[in-house]
Amino acid sequence: MTNDRSQNPKPKTQILKRLWRFWGRMDVAAILIFVVLLLTILGSFFPQLSPAVAADPQRLAQWEAGVRAKYGALTDLLTAIGAFRCFRSPVFLVPLALLTAATLVCTLDRWRGVWRQAFHRPVRCSDATLDTAPYIATLTLAPPLAAEAGSGLVRGSLERRGFSVRMTEVITTNHHTIYLRGDRNRLAPLATLVTHLAVLLLLLGAALSGGYGWREQVTIGPGETAEVGHGSGLTLRNEGFTIARYPDGSVASYEADVAILVGGREVKHGSVRVNEPLSYSGVGLYLQSYAESPDGRSVTLLVIHDPGYGVVIAAGFLLLLGLTVSFNFPHCWVHARIESEGTLHLAGRADRRAWDFGREFTALVEELKSAAGVGEEVTG
Repeated sequence: MTNDRSQNPKPKTQILKRLWRFWGRMDVAAILIFVVLLLTILGSFFPQLSPAVAADPQRLAQWEAGVRAKYGALTDLLTAIGAFRCFRSPVFLVPLALLTAATLVCTLDRWRGVWRQAFHRPVRCSDATLDTAPYIATLTLAPPLAAEAGSGLVRGSLERRGFSVRMTEVITTNHHTIYLRGDRNRLAPLATLVTHLAVLLLLLGAALSGGYGWREQVTIGPGETAEVGHGSGLTLRNEGFTIARYPDGSVASYEADVAILVGGREVKHGSVRVNEPLSYSGVGLYLQSYAESPDGRSVTLLVIHDPGYGVVIAAGFLLLLGLTVSFNFPHCWVHARIESEGTLHLAGRADRRAWDFGREFTALVEELKSAAGVGEEVTG
């Protein structure tokens, strides 16, 4: 009598496996990406209320007045449905979290197979591999040509086409079989993992920017100081503003001389120009405007702290790298088996983006026929 519990998986285990497979499906990830993109597009149509503005009653009142002047009677409805807080509402955050989970599951579910495909490629191949490959050919080498010479011809033809070739021999009492495997762009499958990592970093960067990033507009009179706030402990001092001009009198550049202080001690001093911010400890100072005053020129700086910026930039480069490799460097491989009696079996396979591999495989077979002197050929 057998134990049913030992034979049948626990229901909880089956449910977890099904959930894992469900979240690892490509169509699920595609739907979530579509939902997140759609919500992002919809949210971009409306001005978003930042936490800095919401925390300042005066600025909040000005912001609400501007929104009400633009949308009129629809303002209350748009506020109720969260149109002005789209990127901080559960309607957006929940699909974003689910997309992050789906991407993570997809990455964990595929990395072993992709890693094995890139680094664990057996040279020997079975009869099933030779029979079921999309491109196959069987050549009978001319009798004077030994198996070693035939392997040299195959290796040379593959290497001229950019394949990295490995070879192994199996010698028994009655048979001497030589196996060759040629791979081109053998590490290209890893681009899938790079792309998945890039998506995770993009989501992480967006979460860091949305959850911990802030921006503040600071106006400083000539020679005066102003605190940045947001728990940064930074104080800015306006030490002058100059306008450089060309010989014809036109403006060449605007430049604000700013000192950054922490606890009353100056930690950095520099110039802030248009499109040339001054940075300190993850905080960037951007020149926004200036105004004339009796004592000189006051400056308005946009102070930005965005911890997700570097992560998003790195993710963008990784995404570009992964997509470039995936679309332009497809993995192709060719198996060859040479029997002791002179039969050469060839099998070729390539990623679906290798559009011209069929023509290349045919050219390889023709080259081997011409160089080796073939008695018969069977192709498929």
